[in-house]
Amino acid sequence: MRRVPVVLRKSASLALSLALLLLNFSQHAALQIEPAGEFYRLISQTRLNEGLPPFSRSTLLTQAAQRHADDMAANGFIGQVGSDGSMYQQRIREANYHAWKDGLLVNESIWAGLGSEQNALGWFREQPDRWAMFVDPRYREVGIGYARDQQGINYFVLDFGSRPGVLPIFINDGAETTSSPQVAVRLTNEMAQPAGDGNRMGKAIEVRLSHTLDFSSATAQPWEELIPWTLSANTPGDYVVYVEFSDGAGRTAVSEGTIRLTSDGESLPSTPVPVEATAPAAAPLPTSTPVGGVVATPLAPASTTAAVLPINTPLLVPTLQPPASGPTFTPLPTWTPLPTASAEKTERPKDWPVLVILMLQGCAILLGLVLFLRR
Repeated sequence: MRRVPVVLRKSASLALSLALLLLNFSQHAALQIEPAGEFYRLISQTRLNEGLPPFSRSTLLTQAAQRHADDMAANGFIGQVGSDGSMYQQRIREANYHAWKDGLLVNESIWAGLGSEQNALGWFREQPDRWAMFVDPRYREVGIGYARDQQGINYFVLDFGSRPGVLPIFINDGAETTSSPQVAVRLTNEMAQPAGDGNRMGKAIEVRLSHTLDFSSATAQPWEELIPWTLSANTPGDYVVYVEFSDGAGRTAVSEGTIRLTSDGESLPSTPVPVEATAPAAAPLPTSTPVGGVVATPLAPASTTAAVLPINTPLLVPTLQPPASGPTFTPLPTWTPLPTASAEKTERPKDWPVLVILMLQGCAILLGLVLFLRR
C-alpha cells in the first residue's frame, strides 16, 4: 500500500478546517440580522409615505408581541389565541401597557411564512382589514415580535396601541444622527380620544419646545405636524428636545427625543432608534381576560410571489370612531429620508460564504477520493 503524501493530508485537513470556520462565520452573520428592526423601518417609511407619523417602538408592546411569537414558533400553531388560552388584549395588559378605553384600544396582526419582512408587509397590504391597523391614525405605538421555528418558518407578531398622555415625537423622522443643528421635529397628537378623559389630556392645540425640561424660556405656539428647531449648540454630541403638549382644557403632556449631532467627517449609522415616550402614572388596570370572542375567518390563499402560510388573524375593531375631520398632512421632508427597501437589502449578509463553503466541501470530497485511490 502506497503511503499518502504528507502534503495531501495537510491540504485535506486545512480545507476541512477552513470550511468549518466559514460555516461558523456565516451562521454568526445570519444571527446579526434583526428582522423585527427591519420590519419597523419598513413600517415607518410606509407611514410617512401615507402622510402619517411613524409609530414609536414600544418596549411593552414588544414584550407582549414577542411572547406570542415565541409561543407560536415553539408549539407549531398560527393564531391569536395563545397555547395558554390568552388573547392579545390579555397579553398586552400583562405587559403593563395601559392603553385607552380601559386597555382595549389595542390590536394585533400576525404573519407567518417562509419569506422576509418585505413579503410580510406586502401580504398585509393585500388584506384591507389588517392594513387598516397600519394606517389607523389612532395608534401611535407598535411592538414587533419575531421568532423562527426549526422548519425555517418566520413568525411576525405586531401589536398596536395608544396610551393616554403618550405623544411620541420624531426628530428628523426618527433619524439617530444629523450633521446639521437645523432639524425638524415631527409631532403626534391625540386622535384616539380627542376629548380626553378626566385629567388625561385630549387633542393638543398648543406646544412648547425647549432644550430643558423646565421650559423656562419656551413660548407657546400652535400645534403643527412639523416644527423646525435649532439644537442648542453646533458641537458634536447628543441633544435632547423636549415638547410640552397642551389641549383646550389646559391639560398637558411632555415628550422628549434625542439626536446625535456629528461632524461632517463622521459616518452616520443607518439604523434610526427613536426614543420611546414614557407613559404618565395610571391606575392599575384589571388583569382579567376581556369579554368578547373573535370569530374565525376562512384561510386566505398564499401569495404567488412568496412562500407565505395564510393565517387566521381576524381584526377586532374597537368601537371608538376616528374624528370626522382628519388632520392635514405634510409631505415627507426630503432632508430626512429613511432607509429604503433597496438600501436595507444591502445590509444583509452576502451569500458568498455559503458558496465558498460548498466549493471547499467539494474540494474536501475530491481530496478524500484522491486519498482513497492512492492507498
